[in-house]
Amino acid sequence: MNDMSKSINYIQTKLIPDLVEKRKLTINGIDPDDTVVLDGVEVKPLQSDGTFMLTVLYKVKVQLGSARSENIKQESNLVVKITPPCTEEIYAGCQFDTLFENETTAYNVIIPSLGRSDMYPKYFYSHRKPCDAVMVLSDYSTEGWRMAPMVVNLPLDYCLLAVRELGRFHGECYGLKEQQRDLFESITGKFKEARYGADIGDLKWLEIMKTGPVRALKATRESIFNELIPDEFLQKLAKLAEDPWEYSKKRVVPEEPLAVICHGDYLRNNIAFKFDDEETPDKPTHAMMFDFQTLRYASPMIDLCTFMANSTGYDVRQKHFETVFKAYHDELVQTLCSIIKANPNDLPQHYSYESFLREFTRYYIYGFLIASSFLAVLYEPMENAFAIEQWPLEDIIEDAMKRGGSKLDRELAAMVYEIYKLHTRFGIDPSASI
Repeated sequence: MNDMSKSINYIQTKLIPDLVEKRKLTINGIDPDDTVVLDGVEVKPLQSDGTFMLTVLYKVKVQLGSARSENIKQESNLVVKITPPCTEEIYAGCQFDTLFENETTAYNVIIPSLGRSDMYPKYFYSHRKPCDAVMVLSDYSTEGWRMAPMVVNLPLDYCLLAVRELGRFHGECYGLKEQQRDLFESITGKFKEARYGADIGDLKWLEIMKTGPVRALKATRESIFNELIPDEFLQKLAKLAEDPWEYSKKRVVPEEPLAVICHGDYLRNNIAFKFDDEETPDKPTHAMMFDFQTLRYASPMIDLCTFMANSTGYDVRQKHFETVFKAYHDELVQTLCSIIKANPNDLPQHYSYESFLREFTRYYIYGFLIASSFLAVLYEPMENAFAIEQWPLEDIIEDAMKRGGSKLDRELAAMVYEIYKLHTRFGIDPSASI
C-alpha cells in the first residue's frame, strides 16, 4: 500500500468514524438522544493546480444517517489536511507542528473573536503528533468558492477583491487591538513563528533563496529598467539581499504602532473567490482567505507586500497600483471606524494613507525576496519539490537561475524598478529598510 492509499484508508476507517462517534461530525438539528450513523465515506486526493503545497489535501464526502429514522440524512463535504510522509528532520524543518498549531488558534480563537465565522471554512478537528498532523475543515468549493484560474498575475478585479478582504481582516484585528487590548495580547501571545522561528536547516533551499535576488538583479541589468535605476541603488539592494533568510527574520518582528495580526502567507493559493453574478458568471464577486498556518503579529505590509509581489503582475501594478492600494486602505479604515465608532479623520496619523504607503515601501523588499525564489515554481511547477533535496548544489543553482524563463525575469526586473521608485519617492535608503 503506497502513502496515498494509506492516508485514504486512515481517513475512511479511522479519522471520519472517530469524528462521527464523538459527534464532531453530526446531522444538523438531530435529537441529542438519537445516534448518528456513518453511511459512507468517499475520499479523493485534491490535485494541485500548479501551486506548491507543503501539506497533502483530500476532499472527503461523508454520508450521515439517523439510527431512528431512515428519512434523516445529511451529506457533509470536507477537506482533510495531512502532513506528507517525511523524516523527523524534515517534519521539524518544515515546522509542521507550529503550522498546524497556529491554524488551530485561528479557527478556535481569532475568527470567533472577529465575529465573521461564516466568512471562513468551518473547523471540525485537528491533532498534532510526532511526524503527523491533521486538520479537518469544510470544503468551501461545494459552497460556490473556488481558486482563481490563473496561478500568477491576477487580473485587476481579482486583485481588488483580494486586497479588500485583506483590508477587512486587518481592520477587524485593529478594532480588536483598539477595543479589547487584553484579549488581543492574549491571542497574539499564542502565535509561534512558523517560518523564521528556527534557523534554516535546509542549506539547499537557502541557496535557492540567495540565488533568487542574484537572478533578479541580473535580469534588471539586462532589461529596459537598467537605465532608469542608478547602479548604486542596485548595489545596495544586492548587499541587503545577500542573506534573505536573516533579512526576513528581522522584517517579521512586530513594530508599533502598526503591528497587527497577519495572515502571514497572503497570496493567490490561500485565497478563494466566489462567482455570484449570473450575468457575468466568470467575474469574481467575493474573496475569502484561508490557510492560517503562518499567522504572526507583525506589520500589515507583511501580508500586502507578499500578495503584491507574488500574485499580481507588473502590467496591473504599473497601471493600477494606487487603485489597488487605496482599495485596501479604504476597506481597512472603514472597517476599523465601524468597530470603534470613529470618523476616519479622527484616527491617529499612523492609520493614514501616506503612513501605510510608506510602510509598504519599507516592506516591499520582503515580498520581493519571497517572489525571487518562490515565483519560479509557480511559473514552471515542479512535479515533486522535495526531490530537489537529491540534486547536486550546482544543478539547484542553475535551475533557480532559469526556471520560469524570460517572463519571470521581466517580472523580477520590474519589481526591482518599483522598489527603486517607491524608495526614491519617500527618500528611503534601501539599506534602512530593516
